[in-house]
Amino acid sequence: MCALLLRKTVMQQIDGQTCSPEVMKQVKNQLLICIQNEPQRNIQKKVCDAVGQLAVKQLNDDLNAWPELGPFILGATGGSNPQLHEAAFTILNALAEFIAEKWPQWHPTLLQIFNSSLGSNFPLQVRNAALRALASFLMVVDDAKVRQPFQDLVPLMLQTIAAALTENAEDECREAIEVFVELADSQIKFLKRYLQDCVSAMLQIASMTNLQDNVRHLALEFLLTVAESAPTMARKLPDFVNNAVPVALQMMLEIECDTPEELREWEEEDDEEEDTEINNYDVGEEALDRLAIAMGGKTMMPVLSEKIQEWFQHTDWKHRHAALMAISQSGEGCEAQMAKQLEMIVRTIVTKFGDPHPRVRWAAINTIGQMSTDFGPKLQKKLHSTVLPALLGAMDDQSKRVQAHAAAAVINFCEHCERATLQPYLHALLGKLLLLLRRDGQRRVQEQAVTAVASVADKAESDFTPFYDDFMPPLKFFLQQAADSKEYRMLRGKAMECISLIGVAVGQEKFGPDAQAVMEMLIRTKSSELDADDPQVSFMLQACARICKCLGEAFKPYLPFVIPPLLHSAQIDPELHVTDADDDEDGVEDEEGMESVTVAIRGQGNKRITIRTSALEEKATACSMLHSYVMDLKEGFFPYVHDVAGTLVPLIKFQYMDDVRTAAMMTMPELLDSAILAVQKAVPGATDELVHQLKDFMFEPVLTQLGAEPDVETLSCMLESFSEMLGHGQASAAARLSEEQLRATADGLKALLQERQERREERQADDDEQPDEEELLQRANEEEHEEGLTSALVECIGGLFKVYGPAFLPIFHDVNAQPVADANGSIQQPTLGAYFYQMLQPARPDGTPTPAPDRAAAICVFDDVIEHCSASGGSDQYIPELYKALVAYSVDPGAEVRQAAVYGIGLLAQHVNNSLFTPQMQEAAAQAMITVCSAPDAFEEENASATDNAVSALGKICKRSEAIAAVALPRWLSFLPLTSDKAEACAVHTLLVEMVEASNVQLLGAAHEQLPQILCIFGQLLDSDLVDEGITPRIVSLLKQVFAGLPHVLQSLPSHPAFQALSDEHKANIEKAISS
Repeated sequence: MCALLLRKTVMQQIDGQTCSPEVMKQVKNQLLICIQNEPQRNIQKKVCDAVGQLAVKQLNDDLNAWPELGPFILGATGGSNPQLHEAAFTILNALAEFIAEKWPQWHPTLLQIFNSSLGSNFPLQVRNAALRALASFLMVVDDAKVRQPFQDLVPLMLQTIAAALTENAEDECREAIEVFVELADSQIKFLKRYLQDCVSAMLQIASMTNLQDNVRHLALEFLLTVAESAPTMARKLPDFVNNAVPVALQMMLEIECDTPEELREWEEEDDEEEDTEINNYDVGEEALDRLAIAMGGKTMMPVLSEKIQEWFQHTDWKHRHAALMAISQSGEGCEAQMAKQLEMIVRTIVTKFGDPHPRVRWAAINTIGQMSTDFGPKLQKKLHSTVLPALLGAMDDQSKRVQAHAAAAVINFCEHCERATLQPYLHALLGKLLLLLRRDGQRRVQEQAVTAVASVADKAESDFTPFYDDFMPPLKFFLQQAADSKEYRMLRGKAMECISLIGVAVGQEKFGPDAQAVMEMLIRTKSSELDADDPQVSFMLQACARICKCLGEAFKPYLPFVIPPLLHSAQIDPELHVTDADDDEDGVEDEEGMESVTVAIRGQGNKRITIRTSALEEKATACSMLHSYVMDLKEGFFPYVHDVAGTLVPLIKFQYMDDVRTAAMMTMPELLDSAILAVQKAVPGATDELVHQLKDFMFEPVLTQLGAEPDVETLSCMLESFSEMLGHGQASAAARLSEEQLRATADGLKALLQERQERREERQADDDEQPDEEELLQRANEEEHEEGLTSALVECIGGLFKVYGPAFLPIFHDVNAQPVADANGSIQQPTLGAYFYQMLQPARPDGTPTPAPDRAAAICVFDDVIEHCSASGGSDQYIPELYKALVAYSVDPGAEVRQAAVYGIGLLAQHVNNSLFTPQMQEAAAQAMITVCSAPDAFEEENASATDNAVSALGKICKRSEAIAAVALPRWLSFLPLTSDKAEACAVHTLLVEMVEASNVQLLGAAHEQLPQILCIFGQLLDSDLVDEGITPRIVSLLKQVFAGLPHVLQSLPSHPAFQALSDEHKANIEKAISS
């Protein structure tokens, strides 16, 4: 304890600068003497830690502040005292970052020290200390050239592990393997030259059943870390997967359930009970999952398939169990390969529902449940007739645990199931679940049955109404029973969930009479003292929000009971603690509900971070529920807007959980909307000034977090919410941004674009190896996330133009601003407009092609400029160059680029005057649109949306120019009806109806020769979602007019080729409209 206090006291003195130079010199000398004379290792280590921390502080301020330290370390590592030798490495471990960055002259000396100290003539404790110090040094060295000379130490590092095994020193072996795991995670390229030797050694250790389990687990962890850190490198190693998969599978055989007593114990266990003890089976199972995801299906499936087929037929139930769970665990990583054989795999698994051993039957059901998640909705659509009857049969299994798991698998199946698919099975499925639900004394079975009913109701919607009266009474009974019993907490919580989902499914009319009684029970439960880890808390929060969704305005009387507890839960402290990883004193991590992880924090060493996970989950749920309430109640939520904003705005930057940040951010536009609607509907207390204050209160924290958010997917979600916030400026002047805020927004969005480009460059810089197919798929996934981010950024900029119009242009693009170089020499565009102008070009400044998603994004932004800034002439400066780009890109190979370009052509036709969009330009644009629409593959699925937009643009040009219409309208008509882009389809079909109503001769033809074709198009539009509301009656009226005024056209219609090509349904639509 004295040594620990010494370390803390020394640092406090240094931080406060309370020691005189003379005293500090004496302290430093005494510390070194203490290390030399201290006989006990653990005390000596604490003193070494104090020396290390003190040295970092002193030497960072003055490189010559401790001249005795270097010679002391050299003497200790060159002497004959093993304990002092180890102590020197403890100090070096603390100094690793300092030496790496500020003592480069020590690097050759370090290499000599490590080379000597890792030799076989030193005790294991010295060699392990050298390993730890070496790893700490390597992990903070940024320059690969500095690390390179140290690569030759890897064989000596491996020999340390071998020596530990020879001496049966398994603790030392574990510590050495931990070093390799850390290096594989952060510096895998350092191990590359000797990676095959490292992998072979770890495979051997992981397979040695005579070793301690934690040693074997660490060896397997090294293999998994290699796979995850460098999958391409791992796939190139001879037989990496061939050897790693059997190790994981073999561990999955190490389970107990052979005797009747063990089987009874398993039967009584709860699937959802958390087993804190990690066993070999758990490690092997997780390893398969991680290997499949890292290595990919093409590499994994051949190895797995061979073993699974062999083990399916094995007489030992453990092999059959492992084979099934292997399928379950590898489904996510091997999705594409398994999907090709999905029917065969599922039918094979279902045969194991009848296996003699209950654990195999349980595993088969578990695998079907997992595959329903991994392969939905394809599995549900194609194999419902195989899966659902099998699950219904399993609910009659003699094992209660198997019964419960069959109900749980129904939950997975419903997750991606369509209402129509489920409907034929409702009677049998709900009948079976009702029987399980009524089984008194079988709590686990009841819990899973209740959740399965909830899932079915969620998908069945109003189809559940006939079963409502059977289920509501027992569910309400569960809410009432054993309120104080911990045993029934989960059942009551799941009953809350089920009742609320049923309420949403059947609607207010059916659920209304029970809603008040249910809410009173929930309020009584909430008013009682619930433990912090009580699962009812989360279930209750979500149930109340669903009941609100069902009741709407009728829920408002309950808000005083539900909102304050939600605000309390949203503010709950997750009790984060950060301590030194090697502190021996008992800490909060031993408390129930606390979880810890050890991480290396640069400049601070290894730290243990501990947090209460249940509090995090409660916090996230509360934030999500507050978002749900304000979204559903709109202005009805106004009385709580102030308090909720005060609670959630600070949580936008909550760093410990993405879900909390995301939910808090999603609530911002909803709160603003509630306040705006309250003003519009004269709700007491609602004013424009309050809306203005609310907008200002949100703005800076939101913009700051957008710039700080580390996760790309979370950032995309946040930008979507920010775009909604910006859009509210259209509904309320009080919600508009000031000029200063507009400029800050533009700068923030530009910074995000720059960071996106830097991430792309970093990925390209990492391409020192030729990526294989799996690596390319992973990169494609990363690019997809980046494209989502770009789309969200474009949406924000479009929202700014929609609200502020030409007023935003000077901020968007300052023509006098010049590009500047950043600290790394990269060119930074001065404004958003300059950035997107560069993205609009076919090639980047370095000559490489501009990626299609970038060009599409730039076109979309300038489309917004045309749409929202042309009336005032704001877009005039861009039109000449934009026109050329739009016409050129209208035939681009990329469908997304074409779609944005042809949409822009349509906007030119709508918004730009003839002096800029001249008749000659219109004619060329019309010809370009005809070219796009006439391509052989124009209406194939991947091109259809772009083509629909080109048809729309052509129609807009024809509407504008009679000369072009005379030639182009028949071609335009030949492309109708549109079916892919519903928004453009509705707009184009409305234009068609307007032209027919106006008796447009250029469309109809002088002798109405085009009218039969138009009537056939109308037949396809009736009873479809391809026309706006109100258009169908106008089509019917036109058909009746033709019937009355031009009967000969209808009489000749059956012989027209277009009519003959119609389906019977579409022909009937015409006849029905005429006769109605």
